[in-house]
Amino acid sequence: MAYADAKAVLAALLGAHSNREVHAVLTELGDTATAALDLPFGPFNLQWHAFGNNPSNLSTIGLGTKPGRSLTERVTNAVDAILEDRLPPGVPPPTSPRAAAQAWFARPVSGPDDGLFKWDYTQHGFDRRIAVVLSPGGGESEYIVDVLDDGIGIAPDDFPGTILSLQSGNKITKWYLIGAFGQGGAATLAFCDYALIVSRHRDSAATVGFTLVRVLNLNETYKEDSYAYLAILGEGKLTVPSCEWPPQLELYPSDFGVRVPVLRKGTFVRHFGYRLPNLDKNLHASPGNLYHYLHFSMFDPLLPFRLFDLRDPKHPRNEVITGSRNRLMKLTTRAGDETAGEEPGSEIRHYREMEYVVPHGAAEPCVGVEYWVVLNYRKRKDQLVIRPQSNELFVQPNYPILGTLNGQNQGELSAQLLRELGLNLVARHIVIHLDATKVDRRVRRELFSTNREGFKEGPVLTSLMRVLRKMLEEDQKLHEIERELTEKVAQREAQTTSDEVKRQVSRLLMEAGFQISKEGPSFTGGTQAPQIVRPVRTGKPTAPQPLPTLPFPEVTRFEIVTPQPKMEIHLNDVEVVLVETDADAEFDRRNLVAIRSEPNFLEVASKTPLRGGRVRWRLRPNDTAQVGRSGQIIATITRLDGTQIRDVIAFQVLAAIEEPAKKIQGFIPDFDIVPINPDENPGEWGLHGLRLPTVPRRSSSALWLIKRSAPAES
Repeated sequence: MAYADAKAVLAALLGAHSNREVHAVLTELGDTATAALDLPFGPFNLQWHAFGNNPSNLSTIGLGTKPGRSLTERVTNAVDAILEDRLPPGVPPPTSPRAAAQAWFARPVSGPDDGLFKWDYTQHGFDRRIAVVLSPGGGESEYIVDVLDDGIGIAPDDFPGTILSLQSGNKITKWYLIGAFGQGGAATLAFCDYALIVSRHRDSAATVGFTLVRVLNLNETYKEDSYAYLAILGEGKLTVPSCEWPPQLELYPSDFGVRVPVLRKGTFVRHFGYRLPNLDKNLHASPGNLYHYLHFSMFDPLLPFRLFDLRDPKHPRNEVITGSRNRLMKLTTRAGDETAGEEPGSEIRHYREMEYVVPHGAAEPCVGVEYWVVLNYRKRKDQLVIRPQSNELFVQPNYPILGTLNGQNQGELSAQLLRELGLNLVARHIVIHLDATKVDRRVRRELFSTNREGFKEGPVLTSLMRVLRKMLEEDQKLHEIERELTEKVAQREAQTTSDEVKRQVSRLLMEAGFQISKEGPSFTGGTQAPQIVRPVRTGKPTAPQPLPTLPFPEVTRFEIVTPQPKMEIHLNDVEVVLVETDADAEFDRRNLVAIRSEPNFLEVASKTPLRGGRVRWRLRPNDTAQVGRSGQIIATITRLDGTQIRDVIAFQVLAAIEEPAKKIQGFIPDFDIVPINPDENPGEWGLHGLRLPTVPRRSSSALWLIKRSAPAES
């Protein structure tokens, strides 16, 4: 069929449900397999123009390696569009995205015991301004993935310089937005066959601009193919097709049974044939689907958003994505929280509130470190057992340590550090969060890669891991949980072994001629069927009782209680200084609490904010410290009139701790496995043998024993 105008073309593209149908629309428009860049075709004189205005765009668009993480970049762009839409004219904007979200939406700033989980975002529908929609794509493994927002939108003439640009730096001076490099959202193009982009600007919502992006197979003149978008030459400049459309642009059938989004303003990106390996299962808290992935890739999003699964018209899904941190914090503050889509039976066994670390080269504590030990119970054979890896509900399996920037996951680390500390089982149930939102540009550059897919090895990461190691080593609760989990595993293994022994004995008795009586009626009282009993919830993890404090600005006490009487600190180590006071937390918020060393051989490695009459620092030797150096640690609190209360302890710098190249995990004595025959070795049998009821034996029986070897002579 021939299309009368641009509106008919847009309607046809929106009505396409597979790659084949999109290809049919393009063919009708005059596109061919041999189409070249900037060569008009068809009745509307459309042409393919290089994405980013650069034919060599394959290297930039192809930087991403994970389709789920690239999809997260589209969501981040949607958050920026919402923030841009809320920017008040003529007023200096906030200097960070978190500050903007707090000022414009009253979203609490994430920090110790605070964040999105304390925000009633449903009151004004903030969770419905961004949506990710999963639809069938015409084939068994083909899917359509949409990302749309109710943000500021893009005018047709602005498409080439914004959403169709690469590394143009549109956001690099906008401190209130998350994006900076201008390449993130384009990474999704590498995982789909076509991408339809539709947008209507807030100030001219009646006009809808649209384009289609695909790979153009260039001729032999070019070494590589190129991503190109559908463009049109109008009034002497290149733009995208546009048309007038009624106020409500419906994108999905209204009979799904869920409240599907529409496009009144903002931007809509539809990815045809989007490849989702290992992420295409039904939505669930367990790994292998987009619900789980988006929760840990947007670990602490500035704004919540909706995920729709329309692949099964009879059972559509509509779930809210708030990030794994907020799911964990809800469990922390409310025992046994079971929200929609959550895996039931989760409890927080331990929570370590956020402590701020000073990474290498930074002057102030700026990396927040917090962690949770979560236990998830699931039903198995009429009883509840602990999931082998509870943290897989909240992070990528086997990668319990993750770093974030403005709530978006920037990279993960394996459980190697935990295993080195002897926390092998805790490593399966812990989630460790490194929040780098407050770091400066140098630390950010040295800590994360620009494609947001991993940490950079170097002194910044090394310094963070050193402090994290110390925190984990000092946390006795973690080691208690490790012993508890070890005992449970041992009990389970013992029960499994006991059941195996019973099966073996039964088999021997049957072979000896023992007959099981025929099942018959019983006149004895029966028992009720076994019932599932949930484990006792511990509720919010216990913390030290807060000390009594005076109303601000009164203060009478500021005392170093740890260490005493002096600090001995190794060159490559960190040590804790704990101060107790009756001062209000407002002193710390006004930066009136400080610590220093004289001479200046020590620097702050991390700091826990003043709360409940306690403030804690971790100190480490700086580059000028040498073995044998000593001095004083001085902790001060400054009153409003300028007077101070201070306390002093001595310190001494010791030699660096030498770490073994390979950690010793434990000691297993030498042993041998030997056969014991009761007839030939009656002494050994009487000492070690398993006594069974006397049964006829068809052959000589033997029992295999593990016998400790004699110690070697020194």
